[in-house]
Amino acid sequence: MPIEEILVLASSKKLGGRCVAGITRSGEWVRPVSGESHGLFKAECEVEGRWPELLDVVRFGYAERLADPAQPENVLIDGSPWELRKELAREGAYERLAPFFSDGPTLLGNYGKAMSEEDATEGVEASLALIEPSNLSFLLRPPEDTYGKLKPRVTFEFSSTRYELGLTDIPLEEAVRRAGVGEHSPLDLGVDIGGPVLLTASLGETYEGWHYKLAAAVLFLP
Repeated sequence: MPIEEILVLASSKKLGGRCVAGITRSGEWVRPVSGESHGLFKAECEVEGRWPELLDVVRFGYAERLADPAQPENVLIDGSPWELRKELAREGAYERLAPFFSDGPTLLGNYGKAMSEEDATEGVEASLALIEPSNLSFLLRPPEDTYGKLKPRVTFEFSSTRYELGLTDIPLEEAVRRAGVGEHSPLDLGVDIGGPVLLTASLGETYEGWHYKLAAAVLFLP
């Protein structure tokens, strides 16, 4: 079976498991997926007994590249154990990643928060992007009804456009929930921005006729 090696730039919440994605040495995005579930279970992708995390370099085998028009980066894992090759230090990571930034003007194909299922079925150029956002803040809105869930979100500017996306970065999502309903700065969440901030945007699976854009990872660098 073929082998792939990626620098992990997303290890985010996806139903009962995780969505893991990253870039190869050449900057090609790869999203390993399982044929058994919507998200990867820990047993399918663990490295040294833990989940893959941001800036891990992991190696895994895959059975085939999936021709998914809405998520062209998807590859089907073959069930073999994953290997942790190394952990990239945050110092110097910006310079390593800078050649692979998306520079807009759109984010994942348009200026909106989602792409219609009809448009996505025709094929997208990319369903993953690494960007350098500005004016970042986090939101927890009250539910629209009694049974609604509080859904953490992130708002930011990119290429002169303001975006508000669902947040699936697990540590930050938990921090926003702890902070409570309202708008919060990174400092409010205990994050001291001492350097660049990077964000991995992902085009999610279809939901009620739309593929919503998600903030799968927010990476604060020194």
